[in-house]
Amino acid sequence: NDPVLGDAAWHEIDETQIAPAVRRELLSNGIRAGVISASVPAAIDHVLHQKESRTGEKHSDLAQKNAELMSDPIVHGRVMSVRRGQRTEIQASEEYASLPLLVSGGSELGGHTYEKAKAVYSLRVDPQPDRSTIIELTPEIQFGEPRLRFTTGEDGILKQASLNERKVFEKLNLSVKLAPGEMLVLMSTPDAGSRLGHYFHTTNSSDGPQQKLILIRLAQVPESGTFANH
Repeated sequence: NDPVLGDAAWHEIDETQIAPAVRRELLSNGIRAGVISASVPAAIDHVLHQKESRTGEKHSDLAQKNAELMSDPIVHGRVMSVRRGQRTEIQASEEYASLPLLVSGGSELGGHTYEKAKAVYSLRVDPQPDRSTIIELTPEIQFGEPRLRFTTGEDGILKQASLNERKVFEKLNLSVKLAPGEMLVLMSTPDAGSRLGHYFHTTNSSDGPQQKLILIRLAQVPESGTFANH
C-alpha cells in the first residue's frame, strides 16, 4: 500500500509496449502493466530486497519481527524453464470460497460470482531469432470442482487430466517482447474494487489487505543460434 508504488514508480515503467486497446481493457478491470527495460525503479527495487535488508538488522529487531516474518513472507520467487507455445500457469491468488467479480468491457459492466475460485495468469513464450522472447499473458479464473477433461499435452497427444472450469479473459491478453534481464510488471490500480485487479494483486496479511506485485523476468536464453527453433 505504498503510494510511491502506485504512482512514482510508473514514471520509469514503459506501459506503451502493451497495445493501447489491451492496456485500456486491463485498466478498466483494475490491472496495470508495463515493462522495465533498464534499471529497476527504486520503489520496486526496495520491495524486492525487503527480505534481504531485514536479515541485516540487529538480533533484537529480528526477534521482535520474527512472528511477522514467519506468517507474512515478503517475496516469493521461482525459476521456470518454458518451451515455445507451452502453457505455464502462474497462480496469483489462494482459492476463494466465493469470488464475486465485476468485469468491465468497454462501456458495459457485468458481474458473476464464481465458487471455489482462484486467479491464474496463463503464460506462453515465443522465442525470437535475436534472442529476445515474446511473452503472452492471459488472466483467467479457475473455479469449481476439478473434473476429468481432455487436454493436449506438450507432445501434442490428447489426454485426460483433472482440471477446473476456466473463465478466460481473452480481451485482456497482453503481449510484450522482452530481452534478457527485462521484466514485465503487473499490479492493481488503487480503485480495483471487486474487479480482476483486486483478486489477482491483493493478499491478506496480519496488517490487512496488501497490494501484490507480480514481476516476470526473462532471466536467461540459450547461447545457440537455433534458439528461435525451440
